[in-house]
Amino acid sequence: MKRILYIIIAALLFTACEKVIDVEPGPRHLVLNGVPSEGRRAFVNFSYTHFFLDTLNAQPAGSVSMTLTVNGTPYTPDSVGGCNYFFPYTLQADDQLQISVDADGHHLEAQTYVPRPPAIGNMSVKVYESTSFNFYLAHFNISDHPDYADYYSLAVTVRDSGARYNEWTAEIDTVDTVSTTYFILPAKEITSNDVCPYIPLGGYLYSQLMFLDRNIEGQNYPVDMFIMKLVDTNEIAPFKHWYTVSAETVTPARWNYLLSVASSSSMTSFFAEQGQPYSNVTVDGERGYGIFAGNARYKYTFDADTVSDTIRIPIATLPPHGR
Repeated sequence: MKRILYIIIAALLFTACEKVIDVEPGPRHLVLNGVPSEGRRAFVNFSYTHFFLDTLNAQPAGSVSMTLTVNGTPYTPDSVGGCNYFFPYTLQADDQLQISVDADGHHLEAQTYVPRPPAIGNMSVKVYESTSFNFYLAHFNISDHPDYADYYSLAVTVRDSGARYNEWTAEIDTVDTVSTTYFILPAKEITSNDVCPYIPLGGYLYSQLMFLDRNIEGQNYPVDMFIMKLVDTNEIAPFKHWYTVSAETVTPARWNYLLSVASSSSMTSFFAEQGQPYSNVTVDGERGYGIFAGNARYKYTFDADTVSDTIRIPIATLPPHGR
């Protein structure tokens, strides 16, 4: 009897359930995207949402009527490439923009402005070493615009280029990739009102930090950014690392969009339902899809091989958080 019971249990353990799920595309929505930036030609991307198995064209079926109004002056596209519509205007800081689109029986609208670029100066980079952690210390000043609401975003990317030994395949791989890396910002005036998730590791380790200027309004504010130094023993010399510090000023609409994307990507459950990202686009007077919101960016790139100045700290701690 016990043997029969064991056989039944074993059969149940190795029996799998199967359910066929039909993958069907959802309803198609018109999407309007544009990120106006100072010094760039004005353009937007306009298309339908596109399911990855869908064979339908992403472009609107009928004619598209589009007008971009800049400081009260209307412009129509002078060239179209695929789903990109280009206007004969070079954007400037403080430009006030409104876009209006009519296509396939629908009317879309959105408004934004071009923010002033972040005033970043006196950038310098050193190596910061302790017994357990190695960082690059990037020092710079943020000269906040007085009497102006600045919405900031800070991030660091690294480009890796060269040959690396692959332990899984026991082969040499050629690498040329760009990825986000982490940093610590010991500046309580900034991080005390941060709104993006961070990863605690004995300190505050950020992949992106978004903050308002309310605690540094109009100041020439010094910043020390400790950038995590990547160490991979499988790299084969010569292997190159280029780090890029990006400081961005954004409009409130783009701020809300980035927050909605960050909140969605930081969900702990893989099965959690993803919400619709924030949109300032209206379709027939209702909330639509896409984002039309300005930004301005400062970038500083340094070659890791050229950084020679070193600060050595004989303790196994991360840089402090807070001044």
